[in-house]
Amino acid sequence: MLGILVPSRGRPGNLRRLIDAIGATATGEVRIYTRVDDDDPTRDEYLALAGVHITTGPRIYYGPSLNQLAPIADRDGCDHLAMFGDDVVPETHGWDRLLIDALDGRLGVAYGSDGLEHKHARDLPTHYVTQTEISRRLGWFAPPTMRHLFLDNVARDLGKGLGNFVYVPEAKIRHLHPWAGLAERDQTYREGGSNKQVRQADELAYRRWARHQLPRDLARLLP
Repeated sequence: MLGILVPSRGRPGNLRRLIDAIGATATGEVRIYTRVDDDDPTRDEYLALAGVHITTGPRIYYGPSLNQLAPIADRDGCDHLAMFGDDVVPETHGWDRLLIDALDGRLGVAYGSDGLEHKHARDLPTHYVTQTEISRRLGWFAPPTMRHLFLDNVARDLGKGLGNFVYVPEAKIRHLHPWAGLAERDQTYREGGSNKQVRQADELAYRRWARHQLPRDLARLLP
């Protein structure tokens, strides 16, 4: 079973769109998990949504929210986890099985095409699928020092370090991002990926993790 982790804020319409798209395209058993902030002005709209497991609490941002959701999905029996944003739309029928099968039963990271490869390196897994076992062994899904950005870099480093980092271009998971003129740059974007201070802090945290912690984390994962 695939647990799709998708923290969200201020975008209940986006999450509804994602729930519908997953329902129309996933062919395996999936569960969708989101975390909503207590101070989100649209909190009640989220709570009215069907087809999603909702956790609420004080605002803690994207990375820490993933770390709250991953153990919940694990307890529910999800053996694979996906990191999604609320601004993606899966388009390929069976994308979930394509990505899970690409891992071939070995710990690793598999990711599809987000439609923005011309904007970033093709080997950047902006949204991906991995095994729950990885977060269980590491004790986190996202490094605790990182708030929002560079989590895809972490996934790339782990996947490559495990020798199982798979790009599946036929699995289309379109990223409807302002980069491509496919979304408005709303408050959530401005406070997250577009925030210079957040970017600088997360980049520094990522580089420290990659330099000092990555070898130790891989040692926990490799046979």
